Amino acid sequence: MTTEFKMKRPRQLLLATDLGARCDRALDRAIQLSRAWHAALTVVHAVEQVELIDDEPSWRQPPDAALAIQAELEDELGEAGLPSIDARVLKGKPSEVVLKVAEEVEAELILTGVKRDGALEKALLGDTVTELARQSRVPVLVVKKRLRKPYGRIVVATDLSELSRAALARAVDLFGPDNLVVFHASFAHFASRMDDRVAYESELRSDAIQNCRDFIRDVAGEEAAATMEVMVEYGEPDLLLEKYVQDKQVDLVVVSTRGRSGLLGVLLGSVAMRILDSVACDVLIVRS
Repeated sequence: MTTEFKMKRPRQLLLATDLGARCDRALDRAIQLSRAWHAALTVVHAVEQVELIDDEPSWRQPPDAALAIQAELEDELGEAGLPSIDARVLKGKPSEVVLKVAEEVEAELILTGVKRDGALEKALLGDTVTELARQSRVPVLVVKKRLRKPYGRIVVATDLSELSRAALARAVDLFGPDNLVVFHASFAHFASRMDDRVAYESELRSDAIQNCRDFIRDVAGEEAAATMEVMVEYGEPDLLLEKYVQDKQVDLVVVSTRGRSGLLGVLLGSVAMRILDSVACDVLIVRS
Protein backbone atom coordinates (compact mmCIF):
# COMPACT_ATOMS: atom_id res chain seq x y z
CA MET A 1 0.00 0.00 0.00
CA THR A 2 1.36 3.42 -0.91
CA THR A 3 1.12 6.37 1.43
CA GLU A 4 0.49 10.03 0.70
CA PHE A 5 2.87 11.34 3.30
CA LYS A 6 6.56 11.26 4.00
CA MET A 7 7.66 11.53 7.61
CA LYS A 8 10.14 14.33 8.24
CA ARG A 9 12.13 13.50 11.33
CA PRO A 10 14.41 16.09 12.98
CA ARG A 11 18.13 15.77 12.33
CA GLN A 12 19.07 17.86 15.38
CA LEU A 13 17.51 17.74 18.84
CA LEU A 14 18.25 20.06 21.74
CA LEU A 15 17.64 19.22 25.40
CA ALA A 16 17.37 22.07 27.89
CA THR A 17 18.31 20.78 31.33
CA ASP A 18 18.89 22.20 34.79
CA LEU A 19 20.68 18.96 35.79
CA GLY A 20 18.01 18.33 38.41
CA ALA A 21 15.46 15.56 38.80
CA ARG A 22 12.95 17.65 36.84
CA CYS A 23 14.88 16.94 33.64
CA ASP A 24 15.76 13.25 34.11
CA ARG A 25 12.62 12.22 32.23
CA ALA A 26 13.32 14.69 29.45
CA LEU A 27 16.87 13.35 29.12
CA ASP A 28 15.63 9.76 28.81
CA ARG A 29 13.08 10.80 26.16
CA ALA A 30 15.69 12.83 24.27
CA ILE A 31 18.01 9.83 24.11
CA GLN A 32 15.18 7.55 22.97
CA LEU A 33 14.12 9.93 20.19
CA SER A 34 17.70 10.57 19.14
CA ARG A 35 18.21 6.85 18.64
CA ALA A 36 14.85 6.28 16.93
CA TRP A 37 15.26 9.20 14.54
CA HIS A 38 19.06 8.92 14.11
CA ALA A 39 19.26 12.56 15.15
CA ALA A 40 22.14 14.43 16.75
CA LEU A 41 21.54 15.60 20.31
CA THR A 42 22.82 18.79 21.92
CA VAL A 43 22.35 19.22 25.67
CA VAL A 44 22.48 22.75 27.04
CA HIS A 45 22.58 24.01 30.61
CA ALA A 46 22.60 27.65 31.72
CA VAL A 47 24.34 28.91 34.85
CA GLU A 48 24.28 32.29 36.51
CA GLN A 49 27.46 34.33 36.81
CA VAL A 50 29.51 33.17 39.82
CA GLU A 51 30.63 36.14 41.88
CA LEU A 52 34.17 36.27 43.22
CA ILE A 53 34.68 36.64 46.97
CA ASP A 54 36.50 39.78 47.98
CA ASP A 55 39.73 39.47 50.01
CA GLU A 56 40.02 35.73 49.48
CA PRO A 57 43.09 34.04 47.95
CA SER A 58 42.72 32.56 44.49
CA TRP A 59 42.71 28.98 45.73
CA ARG A 60 39.65 29.77 47.89
CA GLN A 61 37.68 31.34 45.06
CA PRO A 62 34.81 29.24 43.69
CA PRO A 63 35.77 27.14 40.65
CA ASP A 64 34.41 28.00 37.22
CA ALA A 65 30.90 26.57 37.51
CA ALA A 66 30.48 26.21 33.77
CA LEU A 67 33.62 24.11 33.36
CA ALA A 68 32.77 21.89 36.33
CA ILE A 69 29.22 21.27 35.11
CA GLN A 70 30.45 20.71 31.57
CA ALA A 71 32.71 17.89 32.75
CA GLU A 72 29.93 16.36 34.84
CA LEU A 73 27.46 16.54 31.97
CA GLU A 74 29.86 15.01 29.46
CA ASP A 75 30.57 12.10 31.81
CA GLU A 76 26.86 11.41 32.26
CA LEU A 77 26.04 11.68 28.57
CA GLY A 78 28.96 9.47 27.61
CA GLU A 79 27.12 6.53 29.14
CA ALA A 80 24.23 6.96 26.68
CA GLY A 81 26.32 5.64 23.82
CA LEU A 82 24.87 7.99 21.20
CA PRO A 83 26.93 8.47 18.04
CA SER A 84 26.47 12.24 18.01
CA ILE A 85 25.99 14.16 21.23
CA ASP A 86 27.21 17.57 22.35
CA ALA A 87 27.10 19.19 25.80
CA ARG A 88 27.18 22.94 26.28
CA VAL A 89 27.20 24.92 29.51
CA LEU A 90 26.83 28.69 29.15
CA LYS A 91 26.27 31.59 31.50
CA GLY A 92 23.06 33.59 31.22
CA LYS A 93 19.29 33.48 31.55
CA PRO A 94 18.17 29.89 30.80
CA SER A 95 15.53 30.63 28.17
CA GLU A 96 17.83 33.04 26.33
CA VAL A 97 20.74 30.59 26.41
CA VAL A 98 18.58 27.72 25.13
CA LEU A 99 17.10 29.74 22.27
CA LYS A 100 20.54 31.04 21.28
CA VAL A 101 22.05 27.55 21.16
CA ALA A 102 19.00 26.20 19.33
CA GLU A 103 19.57 28.74 16.59
CA GLU A 104 23.32 28.05 16.44
CA VAL A 105 22.96 24.27 16.04
CA GLU A 106 19.82 24.60 13.88
CA ALA A 107 17.80 22.47 16.28
CA GLU A 108 14.49 21.25 14.91
CA LEU A 109 13.04 20.21 18.28
CA ILE A 110 13.65 21.44 21.84
CA LEU A 111 12.96 19.13 24.78
CA THR A 112 12.63 20.18 28.39
CA GLY A 113 11.27 18.89 31.68
CA VAL A 114 8.97 20.23 34.37
CA LYS A 115 9.04 20.66 38.10
CA ARG A 116 7.01 18.17 40.06
CA ASP A 117 4.98 18.14 43.27
CA GLY A 118 6.46 15.17 45.08
CA ALA A 119 3.28 14.38 47.00
CA LEU A 120 0.89 14.36 44.06
CA GLU A 121 3.35 14.00 41.15
CA LYS A 122 1.70 17.03 39.56
CA ALA A 123 3.75 18.69 36.84
CA LEU A 124 4.47 22.35 37.56
CA LEU A 125 5.43 24.62 34.69
CA GLY A 126 8.43 26.83 35.37
CA ASP A 127 9.41 30.18 33.90
CA THR A 128 11.87 28.61 31.46
CA VAL A 129 9.27 26.19 30.07
CA THR A 130 6.77 29.01 29.63
CA GLU A 131 9.29 31.26 27.90
CA LEU A 132 10.41 28.50 25.55
CA ALA A 133 6.79 27.75 24.66
CA ARG A 134 6.18 31.40 23.87
CA GLN A 135 9.44 32.27 22.13
CA SER A 136 10.79 29.20 20.36
CA ARG A 137 10.72 29.16 16.57
CA VAL A 138 10.81 25.34 16.59
CA PRO A 139 8.52 22.83 18.35
CA VAL A 140 9.00 22.37 22.10
CA LEU A 141 8.40 18.98 23.70
CA VAL A 142 7.52 19.29 27.39
CA VAL A 143 8.24 15.91 29.00
CA LYS A 144 6.18 14.95 32.03
CA LYS A 145 5.97 11.15 32.01
CA ARG A 146 8.64 8.57 32.72
CA LEU A 147 9.98 6.83 29.64
CA ARG A 148 8.48 3.34 29.38
CA LYS A 149 8.10 2.98 25.63
CA PRO A 150 8.07 5.01 22.41
CA TYR A 151 5.08 7.30 21.98
CA GLY A 152 2.02 5.21 21.17
CA ARG A 153 -1.35 6.94 21.47
CA ILE A 154 -0.97 10.56 20.36
CA VAL A 155 -3.73 13.17 20.42
CA VAL A 156 -3.69 16.23 18.18
CA ALA A 157 -5.92 18.90 19.70
CA THR A 158 -7.43 21.25 17.13
CA ASP A 159 -10.07 23.91 16.65
CA LEU A 160 -9.93 23.33 12.86
CA SER A 161 -8.57 26.83 12.29
CA GLU A 162 -5.97 27.59 9.66
CA LEU A 163 -3.36 28.23 12.33
CA SER A 164 -3.99 24.88 14.03
CA ARG A 165 -2.91 23.02 10.89
CA ALA A 166 0.70 23.15 12.11
CA ALA A 167 0.05 20.73 15.00
CA LEU A 168 -1.46 18.05 12.78
CA ALA A 169 1.13 18.48 10.04
CA ARG A 170 4.04 18.19 12.46
CA ALA A 171 2.50 15.20 14.27
CA VAL A 172 2.19 13.36 10.96
CA ASP A 173 5.76 14.34 10.03
CA LEU A 174 7.17 12.95 13.28
CA PHE A 175 4.99 9.95 14.03
CA GLY A 176 2.92 9.12 10.95
CA PRO A 177 -0.90 8.97 10.99
CA ASP A 178 -1.43 5.47 12.40
CA ASN A 179 -1.43 6.31 16.12
CA LEU A 180 -2.93 9.79 15.86
CA VAL A 181 -6.30 10.88 17.22
CA VAL A 182 -7.70 14.25 16.16
CA PHE A 183 -9.51 15.72 19.17
CA HIS A 184 -11.95 18.55 18.52
CA ALA A 185 -13.85 20.14 21.39
CA SER A 186 -16.37 22.94 20.99
CA PHE A 187 -19.41 24.53 22.54
CA ALA A 188 -22.94 24.05 21.23
CA HIS A 189 -26.25 25.74 22.10
CA PHE A 190 -28.68 22.85 22.29
CA ALA A 191 -32.43 23.14 22.01
CA SER A 192 -34.26 23.27 25.31
CA ARG A 193 -36.45 20.20 24.68
CA MET A 194 -34.64 16.92 25.26
CA ASP A 195 -35.94 15.25 22.08
CA ASP A 196 -34.77 18.24 20.02
CA ARG A 197 -31.46 18.29 21.82
CA VAL A 198 -30.67 14.64 21.08
CA ALA A 199 -31.38 15.07 17.38
CA TYR A 200 -29.57 18.40 17.23
CA GLU A 201 -26.49 17.08 19.02
CA SER A 202 -26.36 14.07 16.71
CA GLU A 203 -26.52 16.31 13.66
CA LEU A 204 -23.86 18.65 15.02
CA ARG A 205 -21.55 15.78 15.89
CA SER A 206 -21.92 14.24 12.44
CA ASP A 207 -21.13 17.58 10.80
CA ALA A 208 -18.17 18.15 13.14
CA ILE A 209 -16.70 14.72 12.39
CA GLN A 210 -16.97 15.37 8.67
CA ASN A 211 -15.31 18.77 9.15
CA CYS A 212 -12.48 17.06 11.01
CA ARG A 213 -12.00 14.53 8.22
CA ASP A 214 -11.96 17.32 5.64
CA PHE A 215 -9.39 19.10 7.78
CA ILE A 216 -7.22 15.97 7.99
CA ARG A 217 -7.54 15.36 4.25
CA ASP A 218 -6.41 18.91 3.50
CA VAL A 219 -3.38 18.65 5.79
CA ALA A 220 -2.27 15.03 5.50
CA GLY A 221 -4.00 13.46 2.52
CA GLU A 222 -6.82 11.07 1.70
CA GLU A 223 -5.39 7.99 3.39
CA ALA A 224 -4.91 9.78 6.69
CA ALA A 225 -8.45 11.18 6.53
CA ALA A 226 -9.86 7.71 5.98
CA THR A 227 -7.92 5.98 8.76
CA MET A 228 -7.17 8.52 11.47
CA GLU A 229 -9.42 8.39 14.53
CA VAL A 230 -11.57 11.46 15.21
CA MET A 231 -12.99 12.43 18.60
CA VAL A 232 -15.57 15.23 18.87
CA GLU A 233 -16.83 16.41 22.26
CA TYR A 234 -18.84 19.36 23.54
CA GLY A 235 -17.82 21.35 26.61
CA GLU A 236 -14.73 22.93 28.14
CA PRO A 237 -11.87 21.79 25.86
CA ASP A 238 -9.13 21.63 28.47
CA LEU A 239 -11.28 19.72 30.97
CA LEU A 240 -12.46 17.25 28.33
CA LEU A 241 -8.94 16.70 27.07
CA GLU A 242 -7.59 16.20 30.59
CA LYS A 243 -10.13 13.44 31.22
CA TYR A 244 -9.62 11.89 27.80
CA VAL A 245 -5.83 11.72 28.32
CA GLN A 246 -6.34 9.97 31.64
CA ASP A 247 -9.06 7.55 30.50
CA LYS A 248 -7.37 6.55 27.24
CA GLN A 249 -3.80 6.51 28.60
CA VAL A 250 -2.60 9.02 26.03
CA ASP A 251 1.17 9.37 25.73
CA LEU A 252 1.42 12.73 23.97
CA VAL A 253 -0.78 15.74 23.18
CA VAL A 254 0.14 18.02 20.27
CA VAL A 255 -1.06 21.64 20.20
CA SER A 256 -0.45 24.66 17.98
CA THR A 257 0.62 28.09 19.16
CA ARG A 258 0.55 31.51 17.60
CA GLY A 259 4.29 32.01 18.04
CA ARG A 260 6.10 34.96 19.54
CA SER A 261 3.10 37.09 20.39
CA GLY A 262 3.36 36.53 24.13
CA LEU A 263 0.14 34.48 24.09
CA LEU A 264 0.52 30.73 24.14
CA GLY A 265 -1.93 29.94 21.49
CA VAL A 266 -4.51 30.30 18.91
CA LEU A 267 -5.62 26.76 19.66
CA LEU A 268 -8.92 27.08 21.51
CA GLY A 269 -7.93 30.63 22.45
CA SER A 270 -6.34 31.02 25.87
CA VAL A 271 -7.23 27.41 26.73
CA ALA A 272 -3.94 26.20 25.22
CA MET A 273 -1.92 27.15 28.30
CA ARG A 274 -4.40 25.34 30.52
CA ILE A 275 -4.05 22.24 28.35
CA LEU A 276 -0.27 22.38 28.73
CA ASP A 277 -0.62 22.78 32.47
CA SER A 278 -3.39 20.27 33.15
CA VAL A 279 -2.85 17.15 31.04
CA ALA A 280 -0.77 14.45 32.70
CA CYS A 281 1.07 13.36 29.57
CA ASP A 282 3.83 14.96 27.51
CA VAL A 283 2.89 17.97 25.36
CA LEU A 284 4.38 18.96 22.01
CA ILE A 285 3.94 22.67 21.34
CA VAL A 286 4.11 23.54 17.63
CA ARG A 287 4.42 27.09 16.39
CA SER A 288 1.95 27.81 13.63
